[in-house]
Amino acid sequence: MVEIMLCGRGKNRIFCAAAALCFLLTALSGCEQEDGITVISDGTTVEITESDVAETGKYAESGLYIPENMVTKYASLDYDARMQDAYDSVVDTIMNFEPSAHMPLTISETDYVKVLETVRCEQLMLFYLQDRTLGDFDNFTHSYTIDFTYKFTVDEVNSMLKETEQAAMEIISQLDDDMSDYEKLKFFHDYLVLNVESAVEGEYVDSIYGALVNKQALCEGYAKAFSYLCNLSGIENMIVTGYTGVDHMWNMVKLNGSWYHIDIGWDQPAEALKAQYPDLILYQYFLVDDAVIQNNRSINNYLCAPPDAEAETMNYFVYEGKYAADYGEALKIIEDSCRSCIDTGEKYFMLKFDSSNLCLQTISDLIRPDGSGVSDIDRIVERLNFKGQISYIDYYKQYRILIFVVE
Repeated sequence: MVEIMLCGRGKNRIFCAAAALCFLLTALSGCEQEDGITVISDGTTVEITESDVAETGKYAESGLYIPENMVTKYASLDYDARMQDAYDSVVDTIMNFEPSAHMPLTISETDYVKVLETVRCEQLMLFYLQDRTLGDFDNFTHSYTIDFTYKFTVDEVNSMLKETEQAAMEIISQLDDDMSDYEKLKFFHDYLVLNVESAVEGEYVDSIYGALVNKQALCEGYAKAFSYLCNLSGIENMIVTGYTGVDHMWNMVKLNGSWYHIDIGWDQPAEALKAQYPDLILYQYFLVDDAVIQNNRSINNYLCAPPDAEAETMNYFVYEGKYAADYGEALKIIEDSCRSCIDTGEKYFMLKFDSSNLCLQTISDLIRPDGSGVSDIDRIVERLNFKGQISYIDYYKQYRILIFVVE
């Protein structure tokens, strides 16, 4: 990463810093209340449906508190009856802290593993599951048992779930009634980038509790916290798994009829960059298409094929007018964005270029003096009557992106 002062106080500076490490890992997680499950509420046994759960949190037979909207279904929506029965059985087993379950005779071992993984991705609240292992063959049922172990007690999990629910609702309460879905998604993205530290170690980093309460998360914690916030806001979304050298997890959302990718963990600035600019937010992976996401990762189609993401209309750079097709357009965006920063007090803006050559040209031509010794950035500063400092950071140069700092 190189930061160069374009103009302003003092002499030109060049800073070098190592690229950020993205600590990625997946773990076990998920849970949902299904139709017809008997629950206990205020000491009274009642029969509830899934629609009832959407209205308020409930308690399962085990005493487990089930918050609303902690389920993000996608792959399981296409399950046939035998797969859905296995899915419901796994959820019921984990929700009731049972030590084992039988793999149904109607399902293959391969399909059952797929069910287990689907539950992990879709059921956001079962982060308390420690492990699942193939047990002994049961001669009576002619099927294998699956053994489950748990990290926490029911009381501990209930406390964590209620804290998570409260933290999420506090975030939701900050939304304005007239916000568009784009603005809500950006608010959630920005909140998690600024308030949740990327961490590889910790008991809770793979969970929504880790992200929303403990404020530390791996990719799975970010993805599930973001999905939960989308669910609470009525925004259709799913969780995607893939590979970036290690297992990885991120989100897809449906916006204005089209699907887009969002990767919160990879929009965290590098540590050196974050230390210098702690309030910096990156948007490289905010509402991007398949072409961008597949630059450095492969999508896992094992559970299901995610929807195609081909639209660019709501991509951050396109929607915000921060995408340049030629050098003249780049100069106009830089001047307009600097003016906006001066007027609003914001310090940063990001600019994406149509090609790597255009990005390199801008880096070169922006500060190159003409015959009279005046550069393009000098002319912009003069027109703005700006007395401060403008610099750029080429941390994302390989992705045709420059970060500008106005201070």
